[in-house]
Amino acid sequence: MNTSERNSTPDFAVLLQTLRALPQARHFTAQQAAGWLTQMQAREAEGANGGLPFVGHVRRLGGFGASEIGLLVGERRGRYSPFGTAREVVAGKLLQRLPDPGNSHTRRGLLMEPLIREEFLQQSGAVRRDDITRRIAGHTAARWPWMLATPDDLVELDGVLGVVDYKAPAEPLTDLSLSHTCQLHQIGLLAADLGYSIGFRAIVAWNHRQGTPEVLVCERDPALEQELIAAGEHYWNRYVLTGTLPDWPARETPALALADLPVAAKLEIEALAERYWRLDLLAREAKALTDAARARLQDCCRVHRLTDAVACGPVQIKPRATWSLEAVEARLDAQERAAFLRLAWDPRALVDLVRALGGDPDAACASGEPTLDLDAAATWLMAQKGVPETELRATEYQPSVSRRKADQPVLEPVRAAARAATHDFGAVAAPGRASAPPLGAPAPGG
Repeated sequence: MNTSERNSTPDFAVLLQTLRALPQARHFTAQQAAGWLTQMQAREAEGANGGLPFVGHVRRLGGFGASEIGLLVGERRGRYSPFGTAREVVAGKLLQRLPDPGNSHTRRGLLMEPLIREEFLQQSGAVRRDDITRRIAGHTAARWPWMLATPDDLVELDGVLGVVDYKAPAEPLTDLSLSHTCQLHQIGLLAADLGYSIGFRAIVAWNHRQGTPEVLVCERDPALEQELIAAGEHYWNRYVLTGTLPDWPARETPALALADLPVAAKLEIEALAERYWRLDLLAREAKALTDAARARLQDCCRVHRLTDAVACGPVQIKPRATWSLEAVEARLDAQERAAFLRLAWDPRALVDLVRALGGDPDAACASGEPTLDLDAAATWLMAQKGVPETELRATEYQPSVSRRKADQPVLEPVRAAARAATHDFGAVAAPGRASAPPLGAPAPGG
């Protein structure tokens, strides 16, 4: 989104008239429009409008934005998106739901966008074309009146005009999603409608690990442009302009048996499963040896009564005074011990009890972001907003290495090899001495 689009908010009456002038206005009441504006103004005051200015949300009611069109194209293809459905997008255009308020990801994007832009322009030598960016942001194509976009940047690089969108993903991007490609293509279509020739399209994504922007070029796809236009026409004319909502998308039932999958998929799963259990055994053996090595090191320090912090190569050994459970328990009788026993409390039960007694448990909240109660939130969405459970569910797979006796003949040789390889990797001979024996193995001559 273009963070420069932050002009003053027009008068409430002017905004209300803007809503009444929308082509779908006959499908919502004046009370709905006023209520929508009131809630959006309140969210604007709280900074909870997802980064898009209030007037930007008003304008977006008149069509599908470039960041929305990918979801519509994907649903027409039968793809599932966890971020929304065509039904929810259309409901927003009919004032039946508010736009998403944004989250930590959108806030990160807003904060990072100026930095990403500055670094990209400096490294690439590209020149911003704010004049073209503004024209596209305010343009309504006669051929596609529903098509909208608020570009991050139009830039010129070596005399070639290009569309650039800035992203700040939590993890580095490795490829472009359908949402990204549709977003860039819709902006390109609006630019072409204004007579501009777009030579390249790119997502510029910040790589947090490397501290630098990365450019992912998006090749023009004429077939995707036609698919994008068809999706926009379909949902705008068939649903928004008629005041009806699309059905919730039907989710395909996954194949539940390995035998039901194609041979190539079956072989891929089997190969990945074998890689997983082999590495799992290696990790378990490495952890066991690591724990044993740490314990042996600690015991050695205790035997020699180490009191000063020392560095042994990259290992820091710092003594810390603490209580000896054995020493304390040995000096307490049963009655004395009972006075010092502490129960493990149920935080939820304590919070409920404090509220029942008229207290405010929030006063004792620990610092940090609260966590979302997914079960309660999903139940509320189903009950209050009518979202089908299938739209809120996800299938997760938890692999684990078999403990069945029948599988041990296969596992044990690999486990032994992992144990030996891990020990060999960690074994370092001291000067003038042979390598230490495997942890847990008797010392030579013992």
